[in-house]
Amino acid sequence: MLIHGWPLNRSIWSGISARIAAAGSRVLAPDLPGFGDSPSIEIGRATVEAYADEVARFIGPFKARRVAVAGHSFGGYVALALVERLRDQVAGLGLIASRTTADSETARQGRHDTIERVRQGGTKVLLPVLAEKLVGPRAGATWRRQAELLIERARPEGVSAALAAMATRPDRTAVFDSFTGPRLVIHGTADALIPVSEAARIARGPPDVRAILEGVGHMPMWDASEATAEAIIAWTQALRA
Repeated sequence: MLIHGWPLNRSIWSGISARIAAAGSRVLAPDLPGFGDSPSIEIGRATVEAYADEVARFIGPFKARRVAVAGHSFGGYVALALVERLRDQVAGLGLIASRTTADSETARQGRHDTIERVRQGGTKVLLPVLAEKLVGPRAGATWRRQAELLIERARPEGVSAALAAMATRPDRTAVFDSFTGPRLVIHGTADALIPVSEAARIARGPPDVRAILEGVGHMPMWDASEATAEAIIAWTQALRA
């Protein structure tokens, strides 16, 4: 399962999902509540745990006995919370341009300030700065425009609810460190939103996979689709070993 980040939707995985599926995995990529085709969570009950509950409900009808879950950015926070809820079902845990720690007070205040800006002016207030930070320095105009379109189409209530959830999330470093199945970390050295220094560390080697991608920004599935797909495939193959 691939969980998208903020303020995006499941379409971010379209360039790599077929390749992952061709390597033998069934790929699920839901829209988180408030993004894409999914209804929003009310901001008053928006927590990372509530998003994880919605993802767990999405998984249910597939009756999967074992699920490998990788989340991008905000989706990584959701993946960590999902492990706490489905510990016996989640066989692999991946963080893509994400981190395990909670927000600092400064970051938390910044999220609340952004909620107010979006409330007053809609998601267009996030442009062009957020789009530029998402795609990274080596991405072309096509990816920058794609980021702009996703931000423009995002619903303000969904954007704000997710910001509120991120601001209150706890530190889940212990969840990641204690996870016994194969773990995945993919992070770009040019990530302008979550510095590579904040990427989760993996002490042991295989079956864990850690790919630090030189010159890649916050969207490695765009900036370095081949390397990202190969890292995910190596991680999923470790689950079948």
